[in-house]
Amino acid sequence: MKEYTFKYQNNSGLLYLLLVLIGIPFGLIFLTVWLMEYVQWIFWPNIVLMLSLMVFGVWRFVKKSKAIDTITLDKEGFTSLSYGRVLYKDIHSIPPYGPLQAPPPSMRIKLNNGKKLVWLFNPDHPQSAVEAITFAAFREELLHHLEQQALAPQGGNPGENTATSLVSQIEESKKRDYRYIAIPISAVFALVMLFRTCGADFIKQQRDKETAGFRDAILDMEKTYETNVLKAKDVAAVYGLTFGPVFLWTNDPRATVVFRPDIPRDPYGAEINVIGLRHAEDNKLLEQYIQHPDSVNYDLTIVNTAEKFYAVMNKSIFSREDSLTVPIYLTVYNPKESLPSPFSQKVVDSTFRPIRYSTSIAIPRAGEPKSEILDHMDFASVRSILKKYRGTYFYMVAKEQDGISAQQFEKIKILVLKNFEEHKVDTEQFESRRCNSE
Repeated sequence: MKEYTFKYQNNSGLLYLLLVLIGIPFGLIFLTVWLMEYVQWIFWPNIVLMLSLMVFGVWRFVKKSKAIDTITLDKEGFTSLSYGRVLYKDIHSIPPYGPLQAPPPSMRIKLNNGKKLVWLFNPDHPQSAVEAITFAAFREELLHHLEQQALAPQGGNPGENTATSLVSQIEESKKRDYRYIAIPISAVFALVMLFRTCGADFIKQQRDKETAGFRDAILDMEKTYETNVLKAKDVAAVYGLTFGPVFLWTNDPRATVVFRPDIPRDPYGAEINVIGLRHAEDNKLLEQYIQHPDSVNYDLTIVNTAEKFYAVMNKSIFSREDSLTVPIYLTVYNPKESLPSPFSQKVVDSTFRPIRYSTSIAIPRAGEPKSEILDHMDFASVRSILKKYRGTYFYMVAKEQDGISAQQFEKIKILVLKNFEEHKVDTEQFESRRCNSE
């Protein structure tokens, strides 16, 4: 019986090696790059921590991996100080290591019960060269015994094929001749410095890209809003024609009457004053309106684009729903004058509020209109403002949809004109128009 004693490395410390080569460097590099945005001085303390952990990992790897084995071979098998008694017939395979796994003459044996025997060497190290030669001699002796097992008659025992396979596996393992591939520690430091010098610039570039993308999205939202407004105006202009003609009598030479869509907003939605974001909900409502213009109500509205003035024409607060009458809408507007504050108001408000007042009078649906329709407080209020404040615009509007024809509107206009003349209201600039028609 021959005996072989040698020092070797096992795979018990493999976890520490992986931590030293991959886990600790990449983990702390990522942590350092992230923390430097908040703590500028964290780089060098983290480098010291990384080196300390790597030194500790190397020490644990060396301590856990070192071992001494004494192997004695005989005709039936071999006895190992590290792994115990092993019979040749219990060996399942001896798979050779790949180029990136372990250098020669490292070897592993897999038993039928699943147990693995591992001997690792680094022949490039001066202290390991002698141990590698001793282990190579053990491997040659093991090969000799397995060849004897393969040549011996087995009486149909399948162990013959197994021994032959083991011999070929050891022969293949002996043919390996390459250097062990390792990552030098200098490469790790070079990687750290690369992240130190380029990491900040990379993060800044990424943030600039994100900022530019956010800015472009905001500007795109603003452009979309402007486009939607123009589309909505075109849709409203076309759909408003379905309500029929509107008759206007006014002293405002640039005024017209349109049906303006009343697009409701979410009363519980937050007001966002950031440019672009504030139109996110508006775009959604406008797009819904453009697709379904009949889904909202429309207000009869006086518009003067030059004066940037518009006013929704409302019925009088004293009016009642009556199938026998129809409304005539009245509005006055003076951009340069303001109504006096009530005497009961204790707090003085210096804010200028131009005169803007809308109301209506009711006329009978059937029969000729009479002057009695003007004996109403709402009409008197409008007339009083028009007479007292020079430069006041007056608007009288009626809808053909309510059943008022052009002839009826002309008769009402004559009654109002006569009333104004009696109360010395200047009517020289007044003219009639037909609006909301092709």
